[in-house]
Amino acid sequence: MADIDTTISALQGGLTSIPAEQAIAVIDSWQQQLQGNDIAEDLGELKQALQSGDKATISKILIDLGEDTKGAGADATGDVATKVKQLGDLLLKAGNSIK
Repeated sequence: MADIDTTISALQGGLTSIPAEQAIAVIDSWQQQLQGNDIAEDLGELKQALQSGDKATISKILIDLGEDTKGAGADATGDVATKVKQLGDLLLKAGNSIK
């Protein structure tokens, strides 16, 4: 099961520090947890883009995920809100770092 702290930690290490297989496993776990949510659809697209190596699409999807995640954090409270906002910021940063 994907865990927000583990995901934050992995993203803080930088995208290139995450093996593709591990990234896909994390994406699968988050997709299952968020089934029926728009974010889950974005994660499915991200997984396909990672598998095809399409950097422009990966960048766009990470930015979309970052914005959506930050939006979800606005509905949360306390420590959860802080972590969801941090995750959103890291996704935006990751998306903007891909050239």
